Amino acid sequence: MPHRRVPHMPRLIVAPFLCALLMAILTGPHRADAEECADSPAEVQAGTLYSDGESEAALPYAYEALQHAVQQCGARNIAIVTLLSDLGAIYQDLGRYAMAEELLKRVIDIKQAALSPEEENKPGAARPDMIIDLDNLAFVYGAQGKFSEAGKLFERVLAIAEHAVGKKHIIVAQALRNLAENYRAEGRYEETGSLLERAEQIEAEAADDIPANWADELGLTSTKLDDEV
Repeated sequence: MPHRRVPHMPRLIVAPFLCALLMAILTGPHRADAEECADSPAEVQAGTLYSDGESEAALPYAYEALQHAVQQCGARNIAIVTLLSDLGAIYQDLGRYAMAEELLKRVIDIKQAALSPEEENKPGAARPDMIIDLDNLAFVYGAQGKFSEAGKLFERVLAIAEHAVGKKHIIVAQALRNLAENYRAEGRYEETGSLLERAEQIEAEAADDIPANWADELGLTSTKLDDEV
C-alpha cells in the first residue's frame, strides 16, 4: 500500500514518554497502516493545519475525515485507527483530555479485537505497535492526575515490550522509566528506585548492542503493518 500523504500527527507531540530511537522512527514518513477508504481531502487539510500549529482550525477537518472513514471503511475497521489517533492528538493539544481519552480507547479496542483467540490471553498479548497508543493514553490520564489508571497502562506497555523484544532491550528500559516516573508521581518511591536501577542496567548493556530489527519486532515499520492490514 502507498504511504499516506500527511505525516501522522500524534507521533509528534502525544508520545513524550517514548525514547529518541522510537521517535526517530515515528516522526519519519507515515507508516502505511490504513486503507485507501480512509483517505480524504479533509484528512490532508487537518494534517496541514495541525503541522502549522493550528489545532483549533484542524479540529473540524479531522472530525470530518474520521466520519468519512467510518462511513467508507466501517466503525471497527483497523483502517480508521490512524484518524482516531489524529483526532485524539488534536484534542490533547487543546487540553480536551476527556475526548482524547475516548478516542484512544477506541484505537486500543479496535487493535485488541484484531488479536487471534489463541493470542488474546497470553501475557503481554497485543499488537506490539499498541505500546504507542497505550503510552499516549497513559499520558492523557497523567495530565488529568489519574496516576493509578496511567500506571496500569505503563505496566501493560512494559509487558508488551518484554513479550515482543525480550527483557534486555532498550525499549524495555524506556518503559521501565515511564512506569517509574508514574510511581514517583504517586509517591511510590521504593518501587521507583528499583525500576530505575533495572533501566540503567539495561541501558549500560544495550548501549552498543541495539538490534537492527527492533522496530520490526514492535510492529512499527510499514512492511510488517502492511502485511497485517
